[in-house]
Amino acid sequence: MKDKRIFFNPIRMISPKLDSETLKLENLYEHPVSENLTLEEGLLVMLSKLIEMARLVRLGFISDCPEEILACEKLGKEVHEQEKVLTGNLACALTEPKEMCRAIILFPGHLERIGDFLEGILNCCKIKEQEKVPFSEKGLFEIDDLFKFVSEMLKNLRDSIITPNKYLLNHIISEEKRLDQLCQDLQVAHVERLLAGICAPRGSSLYLDIMESIQSLMRHVRTMAENLLEILPEKG
Repeated sequence: MKDKRIFFNPIRMISPKLDSETLKLENLYEHPVSENLTLEEGLLVMLSKLIEMARLVRLGFISDCPEEILACEKLGKEVHEQEKVLTGNLACALTEPKEMCRAIILFPGHLERIGDFLEGILNCCKIKEQEKVPFSEKGLFEIDDLFKFVSEMLKNLRDSIITPNKYLLNHIISEEKRLDQLCQDLQVAHVERLLAGICAPRGSSLYLDIMESIQSLMRHVRTMAENLLEILPEKG
C-alpha cells in the first residue's frame, strides 16, 4: 500500500521518500547501520535505537539486568556510526544550505548527543549493579517516572519526523520546560533526603548524574522540535 498522507514534511523535501513497507517502527532499532538510507529513514532508525536504549536503560536500572546493559551498549555504538554516515551524506548533498538545511544538517548530531547522555545513564546503571549501590524506594520511583517520560518524548519526536505537526512539536517544547523545572524541584527534595540521612552518598551521586543527563538529552529533543517548528509553513 502506498503512503497516501498529504502534508508538508521539510525533511522529505531533502530525503526522497520513506519506505513504509520495509521499515516497521516496532522493530526499526534492529536495522543495521547503512549508507543507503534516506535522511528520513536514517533519522527514524537512529530514533528507534534511542527509544530502545531508553527502554533497556530503564530495565537495567530497576532490575540490574546485565543482558539489557550489553544490548544498550551495542545500540549506542550503532547510533554513533549512523550519525557519521548521515551527517557525511548531508554535508555532501546540501550545496546551498538555506535556513531549512542549516537546521536539518544538525539533526543526526542532536540524536547522537541524546545517545551520549543515555550512555552516561547506562554507566550509572553499571555502577549501581557492580557496586550494589542502594536506592530508596522514592528515588527509584522518581527515576523510573523520568525514564518513562524520556521514552514518551522520544516517540513524540519520532512521530514528528514522520508527520510534522505543530501541536505535537509545541507539546514537546512545553513538556521539556516542565520536565526541567520538575528535575530542579526533585534535586532540592533529594538534597533534603541526603541531609536527613535517608539516602546513601554514592546513590545520591548516581541519582544526580542521571537527573542531569535526562535534563541535557531533553534539551536536544526540544531543540529539534523548535527547529522543525521554525521551518514548517505558517499553515502547516
